[in-house]
Amino acid sequence: MDPEAAAVITPHLLAREELLWCGRPHDTTALRWRAGAIVLVGIAALVMRSLPLDSNLAERADTNSILLAVLVCVLIAEAIVFHTYISNTFYGLTNQRVIIVSGLREPEMTAVLLDLLNTPHLRLQRIHRHIELRARDEHIFQQGYLPFTNPSIAPDWTGRECYRLLALEDARRVCDLIIESAHKLE
Repeated sequence: MDPEAAAVITPHLLAREELLWCGRPHDTTALRWRAGAIVLVGIAALVMRSLPLDSNLAERADTNSILLAVLVCVLIAEAIVFHTYISNTFYGLTNQRVIIVSGLREPEMTAVLLDLLNTPHLRLQRIHRHIELRARDEHIFQQGYLPFTNPSIAPDWTGRECYRLLALEDARRVCDLIIESAHKLE
């Protein structure tokens, strides 16, 4: 168990609820590569812009370079928001619930009752190092990450119930623990 995650999750436990596992996302290297690629594309566009062009092409290049600069700034801002969410996210598994504590400024707690996995309401799926808990009728609508939102919890306005435990070190073991805890509640 991650001691920092345990310190964040423990205050959210209910009476007679015991913490079985807790952790946090560990893979932020993909984000660093993403931000690096965005910066390199921006630098390449600026270098290309600085090359002398004829007047007609130069006008077009001015407009395109402004739009490209705005796009690069938006992509960098989105990467910063994503990194902030990931670095402020903690996951916990108890004998009754899966707990997600995440937020930009103040951490907010969201919990998924393990009893719902024993009903047709929710299904559990492990995808590489991620675990998804989503409504069973959402198989038609594959929901991806929405920019500028919490990657662990679907926004309320989507109307879809989906929870993600991202970039876990041992996702297979955590998935097995969730299934085992849900079966104990049957």
